[in-house]
Amino acid sequence: MRTIRHPLSGGTYDLQEDGTIRVVDRDGRVGVFDKTGTWLSGDVRQADPHLCLWIGGKELPNRFQQAAAALKEQAVVPAEELTQ
Repeated sequence: MRTIRHPLSGGTYDLQEDGTIRVVDRDGRVGVFDKTGTWLSGDVRQADPHLCLWIGGKELPNRFQQAAAALKEQAVVPAEELTQ
């Protein structure tokens, strides 16, 4: 799924299929959190709530996906060129 390394702590935040976030710190200890950063299980008991919400929240389309969709709807550029 989605994974990101925390820029300050160096911990790895990994979104699991069940919607929880698995955090592995620099020492290899593991903790599991919900998308608000609330501890669920494991040795790591603290996580960055902002990073948990960012990685575990709703995935929105980015501006490039929106632009490609708009061009496709208007048929300004052939669809084959948008996927290259």
